[in-house]
Amino acid sequence: MTPETFELSKNITQILSVILSILINTSLIILIVTKSSKKMGNYRHLMVFFCCCSIMFSSMDIIVRPIIYTHKSAFFMMMDLRGRSLPMNFAGMMVCAMAGCFGVIIYGIAIHFIYRYFALERQGRIKYFDKKFLPFWFIIPIFGGIGWTLVSWFLFPMTSVTSAYIGPAINEAFQMDINQAAYAAAVFYPPDENGQKLFNWKCGIGLVFYLLIMAIPFYVVIYVSVKSAEKIKEFPSSNYGKGLQMQLYKALVAQTVIPVVFLFVPFGVLFLCPILEIGCKPLANVLTFVYAIYPVVDPLPTLFYVQNYRNAIGEIFVCFQCRKKSRVHVAPEEVSRDADSY
Repeated sequence: MTPETFELSKNITQILSVILSILINTSLIILIVTKSSKKMGNYRHLMVFFCCCSIMFSSMDIIVRPIIYTHKSAFFMMMDLRGRSLPMNFAGMMVCAMAGCFGVIIYGIAIHFIYRYFALERQGRIKYFDKKFLPFWFIIPIFGGIGWTLVSWFLFPMTSVTSAYIGPAINEAFQMDINQAAYAAAVFYPPDENGQKLFNWKCGIGLVFYLLIMAIPFYVVIYVSVKSAEKIKEFPSSNYGKGLQMQLYKALVAQTVIPVVFLFVPFGVLFLCPILEIGCKPLANVLTFVYAIYPVVDPLPTLFYVQNYRNAIGEIFVCFQCRKKSRVHVAPEEVSRDADSY
């Protein structure tokens, strides 16, 4: 793929993604507010909050328009500054904040699972999601995003050594001078003044922090999902709430599988390949598009699995079809016949 084709495809994908993300997530917010079962309780507030996070994610994506790439022992996310009058440090912070959206996603999923488990076990711990505690749960994903952002800013900074290392690759792949880009980059084996490769402990520590930030919510998701499945099986088959609990659980499982398959596994590969000096540039190109599309895909399981929302969408399409069928098309000869009868 030529640099021109890549840039055009990326821009089209990012523009369409932000439009669809705002449309789908806004529609889901409306359905949550108007069509949610009373049994869902404060879970509605959590879903609305994370729909807003998805909208913010896609909005950041269209502003930053990030490019994800690798080169030898480096991986990085960068922002093209050509045609933009942004200070370099400010643009670099925006790139790190864009990367920080990754942390918000996974911690948000973990909180969803915790709520569902508290609701299923029926031991009164659902009270910890009362309105007075909700701000605390909202802050956790934000802290996850801030943590990811700070690691990117302080441990994967823009330096002259990093620019010299990744600059030729950026120029070759995107016909862009390194001074026209802001980035957050990990270079694990930069050359010293004698040209000898030395392990960059700062980037190594950054990678460890990345993995730790991901490990905590992953453990929560895996542990709580297993426990939730056990609790649902204990529900009597005639229990009215079992159907809703199962719908929400299936939606959460799908919302976990999607980021695991499309974000965390491939990004894990992307993080580890450079430290082993294994090339994965095709994967990096694909992830540039996947990162933009994710906020569009994320709300779809909720729309599909929760019956109230699925039925509401179905009713809209049925009404639309009925209106089309109800239109009467009168032939010209019938009009003239009616006119003669008067």
